[in-house]
Amino acid sequence: MNPVDEVANKSFHIPTHYVVAGYLLMVVVLAIGTWLSIRLDDWTWLARFGAFLVCLAMMFQVTGALDRYINKVIGLVDGVTAEVVLMQVKRLPHLYGICSETKAQQIQEISEKEHRRRLTHAADVIRSSISRKVQRHEFFVASVGTLLWAFADLLNKL
Repeated sequence: MNPVDEVANKSFHIPTHYVVAGYLLMVVVLAIGTWLSIRLDDWTWLARFGAFLVCLAMMFQVTGALDRYINKVIGLVDGVTAEVVLMQVKRLPHLYGICSETKAQQIQEISEKEHRRRLTHAADVIRSSISRKVQRHEFFVASVGTLLWAFADLLNKL
């Protein structure tokens, strides 16, 4: 694992309220399914709610909630980092191919390109770091749902 990935794994986390809300939703779905199964004495209801959990896990992946969160984070730092990059380009002109004949507009364009490159790289690092963590939670919810979907109707045989 390269140093950037190590720092990203330590630095970027899924907001706790998202994780809590996801698992709370899972528990509510399981509670409703269990209550209906006991109330109606038909354990296929729990299996149906297990299938619903699988659908919820897939919907979370498809809706792009992770991408919206990352875009929000990148949007917050966009203005601040633009000024920082411009200062760095002006302080270290030799790194960016700037000479004494370079005009201010060209320096601004070089700064904007470098800024976009850095933001794209940062978004990719954040996305890969957080997506691995999100996928673990999605996998757990989908696994619980799949197991219930497959075997919940056998619970009344116990």
